[in-house]
Amino acid sequence: MRIAIFTDAFVPQINGVVTAIFNLVKGLADNGHEVYIVAPKYMKIYKEFKYPGIKIFRIPSAPAFFYPDFRVTLPFNLPVFRFLKENGIDIIHFETPLTVGLTGITIAKMLKVPIVGTFHTFFADPQYLKHGFATSKVFQKIAWEYSNLFYNRCHLVTSPSDFTRRDLIKHGCTKPVKVISNGIDFNIFDNSKAFEFKTKYNAKGPLLLFVGRVAYEKNIEYLVDCMSFVFKERPDAKLLIVGDGPQFADTKKYIKDAKLSKNIIMLGRVEHADLVKSGIFGAVELFVTASETENQPMTILEAQGNGIPTIGLTEKGIPDLVIDGKNGFVVPNHNKKAFADAVLKVINNKHLHRKLREGTIAEVKHHSLPEVIATWEKTYADLIKKNQKELARKSKK
Repeated sequence: MRIAIFTDAFVPQINGVVTAIFNLVKGLADNGHEVYIVAPKYMKIYKEFKYPGIKIFRIPSAPAFFYPDFRVTLPFNLPVFRFLKENGIDIIHFETPLTVGLTGITIAKMLKVPIVGTFHTFFADPQYLKHGFATSKVFQKIAWEYSNLFYNRCHLVTSPSDFTRRDLIKHGCTKPVKVISNGIDFNIFDNSKAFEFKTKYNAKGPLLLFVGRVAYEKNIEYLVDCMSFVFKERPDAKLLIVGDGPQFADTKKYIKDAKLSKNIIMLGRVEHADLVKSGIFGAVELFVTASETENQPMTILEAQGNGIPTIGLTEKGIPDLVIDGKNGFVVPNHNKKAFADAVLKVINNKHLHRKLREGTIAEVKHHSLPEVIATWEKTYADLIKKNQKELARKSKK
């Protein structure tokens, strides 16, 4: 198949959507499909993603006002259209409901090929709307209506969690919605430097981990408050925060003001290729997140791929990924002490930690990348076949 992926989120950005796209396109290319990625062009210097069987088109863009690192483009690009037409593209898949995604929808309609849209991000959530928008119910409704303008143009909508599937339908998505995991490649991790990593941070007690954007939607200040209870009982514990983002400086100050700088270490931006080979996943005992806006976070999947249990909130897609008592614990929101108690319960009990680790390893197998790629191949093939039959039926009228 010839598959075009349209995305506003791509390198040099580092986030879960980009990682999920990497997993998808590499898996498809490895299976012999021709993959084309259409993404914004950045002015700054960065290392371009290269992989056999994958061609990347960068289209002119300008900075977006609503979120750092995002770019906006014109809603149509003639060179991309001509290339895809000349090369007989079979299907178009957009990953983001922004201007590049709109370009994909427009070209799919012109070429009469099926269009798939994946919903990755709850951008109608108030935590996301803080980035340049009002957070009122009115703006949340507008954001959902905006979302439907994209996804209701698709032949099929996909989401990585069942919660998201139900939420899309609840908020007006009228197209079929299919759950397909982001998937995880277990072969990318190298924990041979785990002891070296632990020694580097003088970890004499349990190491905890958070990976993600340092931004409003990740609720990191709430997490810091939760961890303050943990450190009172376990002053030897440490939390590592990996990631950068618009609230990095504010978060660092919040940690300093809380007098937790010795226990919470902000590592900043780490390239994904470096992160998976750093040894960090072999050094930590627990992944923690207080995010209220998650769909199916790649950061949790990758932690689980290394047998690391998770503590999170009973919010959105987290309970789809963290099964309470089996591979971690989910805690009701707005109860920081309960969150801390769940963390302490695990790090203070080696038997429980071992049980959760075993459960994590068992559960994460359901997200194996080869299985996910096989699902995508069948999904694409079925849509292409159905579209061809529909075009043939119309041509006979």
